[in-house]
Amino acid sequence: MLLSVCAVWLVAAHAQEPFIPRTFTDPITNTAYRLERYLLANFPVGMVFLPDGTLLYNEKTTGSVRLVRPDGRLQAEPVITLPTSALQERGMLGIAVDPAFEQNQYVYVVHTREGTARDFPANRLVRFRLVDGRGVDPQVLASYPITNGSLMHNGGNVHFDAEGRLYLSLGDYGHAAHAQDLASPLGKILRFEVTEDGLTPARGNPYGDDNPAYAIGFHNPFDFTFDALTGRLYVSEVGPNCDDEINLVLPGFNYGWREGYACVGTGLIPGLALYVPPLLSFTPVEAPTGLIVYRGEAFPTWQGNLLFCNWNFGDLRRVVLSPDGTKAEAVHKLDLGSVGCRIDLVEGPDGALYFGTVEANSGAIMRIVPAGE
Repeated sequence: MLLSVCAVWLVAAHAQEPFIPRTFTDPITNTAYRLERYLLANFPVGMVFLPDGTLLYNEKTTGSVRLVRPDGRLQAEPVITLPTSALQERGMLGIAVDPAFEQNQYVYVVHTREGTARDFPANRLVRFRLVDGRGVDPQVLASYPITNGSLMHNGGNVHFDAEGRLYLSLGDYGHAAHAQDLASPLGKILRFEVTEDGLTPARGNPYGDDNPAYAIGFHNPFDFTFDALTGRLYVSEVGPNCDDEINLVLPGFNYGWREGYACVGTGLIPGLALYVPPLLSFTPVEAPTGLIVYRGEAFPTWQGNLLFCNWNFGDLRRVVLSPDGTKAEAVHKLDLGSVGCRIDLVEGPDGALYFGTVEANSGAIMRIVPAGE
């Protein structure tokens, strides 16, 4: 039940003891790395770097976007705060920077708008301009009402591919039939063209140029990432009580979630057209969250590996992919001591790994750098 108890986990910075960096070694590659605390943070559920090395991150529970300067200093005031419902899996969720940010200053966030007496709560994609550390001119690009009152399975992440198209992940809002219904955006990965006026379904989408669906059959696709070298798309899928997954996502294919789903692991689903089994499946569930394909220079032995966090155990896993990126050949756990890699995971411009954690009465952004730096 991903992020379901988040409301009670807020940062208490005054109570924090200094974090002592620790050095570990990946025994498979003999890679030594140091874990350090980059910043205390209030439930940092989404992160993204700007071209100049500035870090933006979302505070799930407050509805705020925060800014960290390249020297590690946190801007005192939030960039922007949007009225947000943070109950269970709702909140300020995904964040992305426009590929043309240096020209247009656009930042995109996904958050759960609170309901009113007239309107259902809704997961919204909002675009704003970042000017002098402040978010201005917010524009709602898309809104997906939660008509059944569900607090779960929001999905809620946003990223761009190398061609500048915007992708959005949405969960099934607790109703499995949405995932197979091409008339519903829920339980899917969506793909759009972005214009000054807003969004349109991307040309060449597999279900027609007027349908934003890119791939279907998802339960709760928490995060996704593009391999910067190959362009391949990988998704972390949070399952029901079985079959948490890491998926390689292809346009027009079906990833299996539906009414009456039976746990199959990495096996086939008889009779389901265009079904693609996952690269990895986990039962008991562990709730995979942030993931990347590492292409940095800081850890040469990890290049081309898929790294991901999980919510339930706080593990950081390193997946050795086949040369073509279509198979998982091995999975290794990277030691973090008592620290949990719980939420988002990103590669910094320095090649370091940054991940969000939320432990009892605290939260932080942690950083992994080569030992000796």
